[in-house]
Amino acid sequence: MKRFACSLSFLIVAVYLLLSAEKSWLLLFWSAACLHELGHLAALVLLGGTVQRFCFRMSGAELQYCGNRISYGGEVLLALAGPIANLLCACFCAWISRYWPMDWIYRFAGCHLVLAVFNLLPAMPLDGGRVLRTLLEARFPMAGEQIACYISICVGVLLLLFGTVLLMKNGNMTLFSAGGVILVRSLPKTTLHLSEKLLK
Repeated sequence: MKRFACSLSFLIVAVYLLLSAEKSWLLLFWSAACLHELGHLAALVLLGGTVQRFCFRMSGAELQYCGNRISYGGEVLLALAGPIANLLCACFCAWISRYWPMDWIYRFAGCHLVLAVFNLLPAMPLDGGRVLRTLLEARFPMAGEQIACYISICVGVLLLLFGTVLLMKNGNMTLFSAGGVILVRSLPKTTLHLSEKLLK
């Protein structure tokens, strides 16, 4: 099995950003994203797991791991480690900016804040969605994942609606794309579940 993999959609988005986005912003954002994943990796090592595969998708990077079964609390810690790493970096940048008030430090802090807040949304495959799914599975073992999928669909639809407004106003398609990714990841599972219920 390959230790690293990239989806075609990720490569397309990466090439598009390289051609269209401002390079300084892109470098800062990808640096913040790397620190986000290092937060997950540190938590995984702390919990005794090992990385089996690192996959880059349009929705972001995903760690596939193996090892002893991680408890529900460990799963929550593993999911929150990325946003926590971003929030800590944002606080550090804010502290540094008091002594070195440089524009790129403010931008870097902003990238960390955006990544942290966005990833805490209660929708799969975001970290907030993983936390929600884990908590629901602990409370409702048979239906927890499906409830999380329904909530993810609602969040995806809301992002699409707000994203459509932004797209029409200033051409910004970030929220629209995020809503589309969430729906693409959540709808198949929900459709499969409904089909199984209808066939019973």
